[in-house]
Amino acid sequence: MRIEILVVPDCPHEKAAVELLRHALDDAGLTDVTWDRRVVADQDEAERIGFAGSPTFLIDGRDPFAEPGRASGLTCRMYPTPQGPAGLPTRDRLRQALTSACPPGDAPAGAGGEAQQAREQRRHWQDTYAAHPGMYGAEPSAPAVHAAGVFRAAGAERVLELGAGHGRDTLYFAREGFAVHATDFSSTGLDQLREAARVQGLTDRIATTVHDVRTPLPLPDDSVDAVFAHMLLCMALSTREIHALVAEVRRVLRPGGAFVYTVRHTGDAHYGAGTARGDDIYEHGGFAVHFFPRRLVDGLAEGWRLDEVHGFEEGELPRRLWRVTQTLA
Repeated sequence: MRIEILVVPDCPHEKAAVELLRHALDDAGLTDVTWDRRVVADQDEAERIGFAGSPTFLIDGRDPFAEPGRASGLTCRMYPTPQGPAGLPTRDRLRQALTSACPPGDAPAGAGGEAQQAREQRRHWQDTYAAHPGMYGAEPSAPAVHAAGVFRAAGAERVLELGAGHGRDTLYFAREGFAVHATDFSSTGLDQLREAARVQGLTDRIATTVHDVRTPLPLPDDSVDAVFAHMLLCMALSTREIHALVAEVRRVLRPGGAFVYTVRHTGDAHYGAGTARGDDIYEHGGFAVHFFPRRLVDGLAEGWRLDEVHGFEEGELPRRLWRVTQTLA
């Protein structure tokens, strides 16, 4: 897939167009797709390429928002939106255009049903965070409080949190004095995290990256002291993808570093219920969960020191989880 943003010189909407495209690519699960910026400064060129105004998005050379009979020229472009004409299309319309143009080979990591499930789950989480800002509250999770003690005892300073969402645990780690790199595949959740960090004066202790854990972690080898993931590994990830992710955690973690994660297990009330997706994955209310058998936990600890597998309950159902602590030898 080839994407271009066409703009006139000094276009007032250029910066917002770039940000919109980044968010729409995240929403569509196309985090690995790159794009180019192209300046159109000549009327003859504008007419030759059918430039409908600035900014224009081209996907594989096609304008998905083209209007028949629209004149070409070096002008500002207006897009129809539910709120009336605007200088940019809505994020949802741009996402739809990207998804519609995405051939199977450009799909997010995974194949076939895995890729489709990944796209559906990303959209579901984006919509959920948008509809329910700060949905998990401001207090840290109990596993995060436990992990902070483990990390402190291990002499950790740099913490990577996977699946940080809107950041209640990231913010807690930062308040506890750790430097935290938070990742999530929801740009909406991370937007909420960054705003909370700004309000709490923690911006200098927190870095964020929109990232899908089905792809390699965006960090160099041996670059963090500890890794935390609360219910991230038991999302809609296949067993193959989970093993690949833990291998990436091993790569970025320094020797002696600690990895604390939690997962729902096969003793949970929702296991075997809802819509079966295969590979011990069941969907309830739009959320897909991979329920862990104990053999999967043991398999992920091969080559590590498995320090603890602690069973606990959370929520009103209640959900039944394991909190796993393992150390890189």
